[in-house]
Amino acid sequence: MAHTDRYLIHRLVALGFVVMFLSTTVKGVYQMFFVPLAEHFGRGRADLAWSMSLFMLVSGLMSPVVGALSDRAGPLRTVVAGALVGGAALALPTLFPGSLALFIAAYGLGGAFALAAMTYVPMGVLVDRLFEHRKKGFAFALVTNGTSIGFIVLSPLWMALRPHLGWAEAFGGVALLLAGPVAVLAWLGARAMDQAGLSQAPAEAGPRVAVWRQVRADPGFYVLALGFLGCGATMAFIDVHLIPFWEGVQASRARMGLSLSLLGVLELASGLFTGWLAMHWKKHALLAGFYLLRSVAMLLLLAGGNPEVQTLGFAVVFGASYLGTVVITSMYCFERYGAAIKGQVFGLLFLVHQLGAFASVQLGAWSFDASGHYRNVIAALVLLTALGGLAGFLGLRERTPVAPTVIAASRSRVGAK
Repeated sequence: MAHTDRYLIHRLVALGFVVMFLSTTVKGVYQMFFVPLAEHFGRGRADLAWSMSLFMLVSGLMSPVVGALSDRAGPLRTVVAGALVGGAALALPTLFPGSLALFIAAYGLGGAFALAAMTYVPMGVLVDRLFEHRKKGFAFALVTNGTSIGFIVLSPLWMALRPHLGWAEAFGGVALLLAGPVAVLAWLGARAMDQAGLSQAPAEAGPRVAVWRQVRADPGFYVLALGFLGCGATMAFIDVHLIPFWEGVQASRARMGLSLSLLGVLELASGLFTGWLAMHWKKHALLAGFYLLRSVAMLLLLAGGNPEVQTLGFAVVFGASYLGTVVITSMYCFERYGAAIKGQVFGLLFLVHQLGAFASVQLGAWSFDASGHYRNVIAALVLLTALGGLAGFLGLRERTPVAPTVIAASRSRVGAK
């Protein structure tokens, strides 16, 4: 690789990191203003939670679409589309602040596409086109750790700004950020990839047809999907209900901000450490370990005791597991299915991820409105993530990629026709 090529790749990795960092504002602004928004619209949490439930569901439905778009048009062009749509989606409710239905539609549809188009699926495709196989895990961890820095830097900032900033001003500011700097930077990066010949998937990776037919016969796909279901459900609980939960147990605002920052620090460290571990350890055992850590973290929320200690303990354990599940699942997608359809397969898994998120957001809101607490939902999340860890350990021990066999079979069927 020429020096200029290495320099370009480093710049593209940095760009991916920045996009992931700034994309956290789409959910961060909602997370911090969830309770004020419910009060603004004069409705219960369950009514407002439909916006995030729809967001989670639609972002899942959009993930295969975003994967196909990334495979064909390129990952950074996909980011441009997401940034522009996200800017419009967050600006619209500020122009019509009295309509809950409009807020639900704009955030739940446009915001969902935006996040799907700026985060894990296109970034996974970007890394696949920039790096050789051995380095993909570490590179993907490095890029996606932009979300970790988002927790570290932006969560305390939102906590500090919330008493002094209205939700409309916050949403409008994020809209300008996405439609301006994020869209422009991604467009410039896409042009650089075109000029360097990095925009297209490798021709030898196989045809882009019948993706579902290629994965449905692989038991490992269902194992990955089960784990990702729990991953999405727990992440969504954090995005929407964690701060209200902590407020309910009377944790201090300063301790909540510190815990979110600590979660981000541990997420950053674990993401990078996962990339290194995946080159030296068996990935099925690593994946199982991360899901079991996630289960322990959720169990800590049920443990009670001093809320100041509980918040920090949860942040440490959950942060240690946060990105490991995504990094290793991305690596499995490339190994098992190849580069040509990796984006689409990863998108299918993110659909399952977001179905878990949808259920977690809405069930959490219903549980709170009905009982005044989140304990039942948290207990369900403990069991789901533990099951995902067990299934990963037992079901992903084989090392043979399925893509060559299935693609060969597909070609023979096409030839027979």
